[in-house]
Amino acid sequence: MGIGGRALAERAKEAPAFFVALASASGGRVIPVAGGVLIKSGSDEIVGAVGISGDHPENDEACAIYAIEQAGLTAQPG
Repeated sequence: MGIGGRALAERAKEAPAFFVALASASGGRVIPVAGGVLIKSGSDEIVGAVGISGDHPENDEACAIYAIEQAGLTAQPG
């Protein structure tokens, strides 16, 4: 969708029915919570994403950001 998990969570508050349908249609692969972080290249192009789950969403997001930055890329949490 081109945005991180934190931004998805904010949008889900305003359109919960849409995100329930999206989660169902994707087989549960879209989860609107912090922890999903976009990966950007040096030219500001989205080249991938990292999703981490297992702790509080803020901690998951922090781990994803750390991993992306350790790889020399730019993290966009949302």
